[in-house]
This record gives sequence, structure tokens and C-alpha cells, in this order.
Amino acid sequence: MKNNIGTIKNKITPVRLHLELKDDYISDYQKRMLKRYGESTSGESITRDILIPSDMPLHNLHYAIQKLFGWQNSHLRSFYLPEDIYNKLTGSTVKGWSDLVGILFQPPSEAEDDIFWDDDYQKGSITTWLKKKYIGPYIYGGTMEHLEIAKKDVQELLDRFKMFEVKESFGDYIERSKQDKGAEMRTIRRASLIELTLEEMNSSLIIDGGTESLLERLEVNKVIAAQGEDIASKGLFPVTKELIYNYDFGDNWIVRITKYKDCEDLLKQNIIDEYELEEAEDIVLSKHKPVCINKDGISVLDDVGGLSGFADFLGRIYEGEDKEESANARAWAQSLGWSARKVSNKMML
Repeated sequence: MKNNIGTIKNKITPVRLHLELKDDYISDYQKRMLKRYGESTSGESITRDILIPSDMPLHNLHYAIQKLFGWQNSHLRSFYLPEDIYNKLTGSTVKGWSDLVGILFQPPSEAEDDIFWDDDYQKGSITTWLKKKYIGPYIYGGTMEHLEIAKKDVQELLDRFKMFEVKESFGDYIERSKQDKGAEMRTIRRASLIELTLEEMNSSLIIDGGTESLLERLEVNKVIAAQGEDIASKGLFPVTKELIYNYDFGDNWIVRITKYKDCEDLLKQNIIDEYELEEAEDIVLSKHKPVCINKDGISVLDDVGGLSGFADFLGRIYEGEDKEESANARAWAQSLGWSARKVSNKMML
């Protein structure tokens, strides 16, 4: 099985994903810290290359991402599309979005207890608990993402606002209020919700989960096209060449996910060899679990302020002049399960 990740076993194939954790606004100092102590080659990102079973849903990929980057599954998350792909698919209209609810997007009333239907960790090893979540077989146990229920939910929203007052954008209101301190938000026009653009709806109506979140029951392999492949021109899937995972909306960690047809680049760069690749593919097929085949950068941790905050944290514990502060920062990180020790690719998942 030479560099062929299309081998079929029980109709499941290994699929290669590249995950890049990046912050576009990281400073030169922070880049140095990530290079010097975070084992990041570029100093700008932390990356993972993994093989996943072809039937893995986004929901279970979430748990694998948590383990791969060192998080504790303690904050909200969302999978969504790049803005240009989202706008193209929806036409930037409420109708375009609502037509894809239950097919691609989560319904507007999806509640947290449904999105997080299996977040049942209570005590013990978080690593062991996470592993059970990203090893197959994969079963969606929620309710709202089923097509009929999702369609009913979005239709109830549309029926509720058959006549709707469209407000000016918040940005326009702020600009006007600079000149008129007593200004109130203007009503631009009246129309049914289904006739509005997404911008008009979002400026006038708050949908808790937004409209961009993807259904987590969708299989990763069907959503993403591999690099060099075309996005579907007739059918809906695949819809994108890049998927975005957003974790902890406060720290705002962003992982960009892409798919590759094979691992030829890793082989040519001597990052892995044929034997390691065959072994990883066999684990995916025989154990129905993802495998990390390459990593660049150490694990991060929760509540540190995103990638830039993590870089500052590394600078503090390794180069901080206040030794007590450095020791306290390290102890705090270790209490959250963080460790700077080297972990082999095999032990990442």
C-alpha cells in the first residue's frame, strides 16, 4: 500500500487532513517565543497532519482537535466556511440560507444541550474521555440536526416574521449617533423575513447560534474537497477546500482545515517514511480511529489568550525576570493539564 490513502476496508478509507492553528496578528516577539520554545518552525502557527476514517463527522473531529492541540473541551466551538464560500452558497440571502438549513447549516433554534448532546465528562482522565469520542463507530445522538426537524425549526422562524421591520446596520447607527446623541435606530423598510438579505436580518434580529455554523453530523470527507480538486459544480458536496474551526469565542482560537489526496509531500520531505504511513493507515482502518502523522509545535492550553497569549506565556515561563511569577504561571498551566514534554506522533491521539 504505497502512499495510497484510498485503500478500502469495510468501505472506510484513510483521509489526510492538515490542521493549522494560526493568529494573523501575532507580533515579532511572539513569533520568536513560538520558534524558541513552542517548537514552531515558522513561529506563526502550530500544525498537525492526521489521517481520519472517511466516515468521521465534524462532531467527532472536534474531539480529535481538542486532543491534538491540548485543549480541555471547556468552551464553545463552531465549524464554519470561509466567508466567500458562505456568501456564494447562500447568495447572502435569508432564503438561500434557510434552504440549506438541515442540509448544511444548523437550525436557528439549535440549543446548547442538543449541540453538546454527548459532552458528558464528569471526572477522571479527560484524555481517555476524549479518545472515546473520536474513535468510531460514529453515531449522531442529537435531535435538531435531523433534516425534518431542522426544516420545521427554520420554517417556524420564517412564519413568525411574515412582516418584519428592517433596521439600519449597527455601524450606520453608530456613525449617525456621533452627530445626533439622541438618535434611535432607523427602520429602513418593512418586508417578510424570507425576502431579506442576511445582513438585513442580522442587523435586526439576534439568532443565538448565528447562521454560519455547519451541521456537525456531516462527514468531514464529504464537506471538504482535496487540494487540487474541484468543488462540486452540480451537486452540493464538497462545498469548500478549507474548513474553519473556531474554539473558545473569547480567546478565539482558529484552526484552518484542509484535505490532501495523499501524503506524497510528507514522504518527499522525509517527514515520514513508507512504513510509518502504512502503519498509520492500518490503524485508521482496523481501529476506526484517527492518527497523527506529523506535528509542528507543542500543545497549547485553555484560557491563555489565544496563540498570541500562549506565545507570551512561553516567554514568561522561560525568560521572565520574576522567577516567582514564572513558577506560578507554569504551575497554573500544569493544573490545566499542560506539559512541555515531547510527545510522539503515535501518542497524539
